[in-house]
Amino acid sequence: MAPNWFELIRDDENRPDTKIWKDWMWEVSTWRYKVPNHNKKLSAYRLLHRLQGRYIPRLFGVVRLRITPESTTLHPITGIVQGLASISLASAWRNSSLVENCVLHNDIHTGNVVLRDGSRSPVTIDFGQADIREPELSDEEWSSVVWGSPDTHCIRNLLVNPEDGPWKRTVTPYEMSDPHYRNPLVFNEYVESMPEDFRRVTFESVLDTDWEGAREKVHQWRIRPGVRCRPIGHDSII
Repeated sequence: MAPNWFELIRDDENRPDTKIWKDWMWEVSTWRYKVPNHNKKLSAYRLLHRLQGRYIPRLFGVVRLRITPESTTLHPITGIVQGLASISLASAWRNSSLVENCVLHNDIHTGNVVLRDGSRSPVTIDFGQADIREPELSDEEWSSVVWGSPDTHCIRNLLVNPEDGPWKRTVTPYEMSDPHYRNPLVFNEYVESMPEDFRRVTFESVLDTDWEGAREKVHQWRIRPGVRCRPIGHDSII
């Protein structure tokens, strides 16, 4: 009996070695993670309806596009969207007040907290990794989840720590091989959190893979040749 490759790709424990994957297998694997990410993000925005437009982005609706050879131009929504179900403001606030405590962002870092132009007030984005309360959880069980969440323990440190906060000074980088950078994504997030003028003179963008075994190359940050790096165990700040 021929193996069902679609099922095998979804089986993390028994799937074939990625070295023999075909291109379409990578596509299926990518969408396997993208679709749940999208669904969770959509659920979180709907639960947090009362916060939209103030503390999180506003969700206007969902658009489904057919994949065709011709490109399709998307236009931003700036006014009333025809065809959306209407709901009174009072009803939206009442419903939101019942459910907004059922969402943990679960991925708080400086890249997911942006500042508005002018007021510099913060807006939290990207709820793709959110933890949404299951209906069967009791208040006590959900409280234990909240207590152990990175949202609870780490958000203050992430936003004010000199190395992790948006109002930091420039930080001398470690060597690329330093275990401080667990993977390329961690290093990229560090670089992109730096002020633009410092980033431009200290780092350069090159084409490389995200992780060992990946087939596609994407732009990755690297330390420019000649830039001074700090030794392991030192936390010097310029």
